[in-house]
Amino acid sequence: MLRPGSDNRIYYGWYIVITAFIANFMAIGTSYYIMNAFMEPLSKMHGWSRTEINIALMLGLVIGFISQFIFGTIVMRTGPRILMFIGPLFAGFACIMLGFADRLWQFYLLYILLHSGCMAFNGVVANTAVNNWFVLKKGNAMGIASAGMSLSGAVLPLVAMILILRTTVQEAFLWIGIATVLVGPFAWAVIRNWPEEYGLAPDGVLPDYAKHIHEINKESNSDGKSNTDGSGTSAKKIWSLSELVRTGAFWKIGISFTLILTGVSAVMSQLKPRFSDIGFDDMTAMLMMAATAFLGAIAKYVWGILCDHFEVRKVVAAMMSLIAAGLILGLFSQHSLAATFFFVILFGFAMGGVMATFPIIVADLFGRESFAAVFRIVALFFIFQMFGFVIAGQCYDRTGSYDVAYVIFAILDLVAATLILTVKRPVKGL
Repeated sequence: MLRPGSDNRIYYGWYIVITAFIANFMAIGTSYYIMNAFMEPLSKMHGWSRTEINIALMLGLVIGFISQFIFGTIVMRTGPRILMFIGPLFAGFACIMLGFADRLWQFYLLYILLHSGCMAFNGVVANTAVNNWFVLKKGNAMGIASAGMSLSGAVLPLVAMILILRTTVQEAFLWIGIATVLVGPFAWAVIRNWPEEYGLAPDGVLPDYAKHIHEINKESNSDGKSNTDGSGTSAKKIWSLSELVRTGAFWKIGISFTLILTGVSAVMSQLKPRFSDIGFDDMTAMLMMAATAFLGAIAKYVWGILCDHFEVRKVVAAMMSLIAAGLILGLFSQHSLAATFFFVILFGFAMGGVMATFPIIVADLFGRESFAAVFRIVALFFIFQMFGFVIAGQCYDRTGSYDVAYVIFAILDLVAATLILTVKRPVKGL
């Protein structure tokens, strides 16, 4: 059995990254991207409108991000391992049961359960697992781990569509649910909470320093209470809620990333239907959506590397501006094949950086020790991206097109890019 140790040829943190990659792949793919394959069949089978189906995404997102706060609090106390075991079991069962929902309220309830279960092994939990093992190479590691999110969009919707065409909607949900369940035992076998617990240090460097920290953890101060957390860092370094809300960085990061996600989430959740609407056959439309997501997967690694070498704030602003430019190109997709091609490339590459750079900028501004504490609170802002699904659904139902929604989202992206440039590094205690 694989165990962390200083004698490993490969630093154990990279196995954590691979597991986080798989967790992100299944969590985001199952709770989000597969709707590209299921939206039209569910609409035809049950007579549900796209707005009604989008409400499921909206409700799942709201409850999911509320659960992020809960899971963030739990992961601060228990570490990510136990949650990354339980979450896939819960989410996989909910996914299987979605195939048997024939009423909207049932579908909504199960989708909420699915989204909540996926958040237990994605988001703050998976990112914390990676964050705990890296400092100098955090951008690289986060970029690889988060690439699973976009790669799932390139693979799972296509797999789901093939399953639907060859079997039934119910069986497609069944097989995807079973695959999700299997992530749990795998994560339990690989995930470990902190490198310092095994005499290692972040990034696999300074083993003597790590052993020194490990010894400090065993000591107590004069009042008999430990003065460090499980990583050997002082609890005083962790940002409290009252300290966070007094910093401009907290509000600006939360608002700017929410504005970006409002558009990105809505667009990517129904990009295949968008391509079908403008004249492409189902398979071509799905392959184009997959190509967009695949570019996003590659881009996550690129954006992560850029954050290791350049000021994170400027990297994020550039990414947000490119997303807006991509959406503007998307307005011309139905009239120009060239515009469609460049939309896939530009939007796919740019949107891939969102969830790669978010955990990086949180860790960069607030520190490794405070990552889970800050992430769980800032992520609550993301609840408001639910309005993107309503905007997209309403624009389509009222106009027969997503064009108006794309204009709205592009404007929000430019506002976000401007806002992120005003972020200043917060100083704890001020």
